[in-house]
Amino acid sequence: MVLLLCGCGFMSSGGIVTAPKPLPNPYTFFQLEALSLINTHKTVGDHIIGWIYDKDCSTPRAERGEDYCRDFPGRPAPPQQVYCYASLGRPSCFSQPYNEGNDHLIGFVPASTPIR
Repeated sequence: MVLLLCGCGFMSSGGIVTAPKPLPNPYTFFQLEALSLINTHKTVGDHIIGWIYDKDCSTPRAERGEDYCRDFPGRPAPPQQVYCYASLGRPSCFSQPYNEGNDHLIGFVPASTPIR
């Protein structure tokens, strides 16, 4: 009976204790590192350092001689208002309303409102 239990547990003063769980596959970290590098062009460490410093950090970029960490790019400027009127050929578009003649407004793209 003792020989059967030797593979499943350890004997201690309190009784039989289950065996410790095996360590995860050592290649799991390397696989995650490769997936991160392929998909985001950053290592797992780059993601962690970028999260801590709130910057865009990249080891491959540093190997090319560029900065390791840089600020995230700002938001792009909102699109301008556009007013389009029917004309002989193509529609004529202006940044302000064109109130001369018999032109018919055929389209209007309002400027986006800022999100708070």
